[in-house]
Amino acid sequence: MAQVNWEFSETEISNVRRIIDEQENNPFVQKRRDQNVIEAEVSITADHFWNAHLAALLTSQQRSGPESHVSQFLKEEIQSVSLDQCRDVERIGEYVSGILEEHGGIRYYNNIGEACERNFERLDTDGWDELWGELEKLIEIRKRKPRDSDYAVEREVSTYLSEGFAGEGFHRVGSKQARNILQILGLTRFEIPLDSRITKWLNTNLDLPYHVSGSGLSNREYYHFISDIVQESCSTAGVLPCIFDAAVFSSYDTNWTQSNADAIF
Repeated sequence: MAQVNWEFSETEISNVRRIIDEQENNPFVQKRRDQNVIEAEVSITADHFWNAHLAALLTSQQRSGPESHVSQFLKEEIQSVSLDQCRDVERIGEYVSGILEEHGGIRYYNNIGEACERNFERLDTDGWDELWGELEKLIEIRKRKPRDSDYAVEREVSTYLSEGFAGEGFHRVGSKQARNILQILGLTRFEIPLDSRITKWLNTNLDLPYHVSGSGLSNREYYHFISDIVQESCSTAGVLPCIFDAAVFSSYDTNWTQSNADAIF
């Protein structure tokens, strides 16, 4: 496959560094640095993965700032749809969608309930062992300082979640949701969830030869192409994409607290 080598102007790189500097003390950015950047022995349990998977589904198409309905649910009611709770009910889809509907303000709760049921069935049918084998690749990398080449392993595992798990990927988990899961678990530094905040920033602050299309991100190759632009600009600026992502995300909400950041992500 042909490779594109990107060159960025001093102004563009200054824009990348500026968003980091402006948000450096934001609790959300600090949380991301502690959770994803510092070398650590990361331990992931089934409960951790299930909750991260649910958070990715919930934040897929609606606001998840500190005072959003989604954030309130993740802070206050996530245990109501925990792995153990789901194991104790006969119809997981109906149970999860009912809890979400009752909470209020959650979009597509029926779709999320359906995804939880199908993904639970796949995980509990020999899926956990398969999943741990993939996540272990990232757990090993997190034990040391980041290297630019690590993106390849992160991309491989992300694609596994969206397309490879149980032969077809987790239900309703696309490129963005897969990276959201791994980032919440503290396993990634380079592959980030690309959303409207990121695309808006790119279109405003980088002099690209075309408009970055949010709808185009549903295509895996296009998603990887835009990810390459993000990673190249961050590498040139000397920052990690996961910190860039946190800085852009937090710039839209001025009321993040340490408690909110700890409870949600």
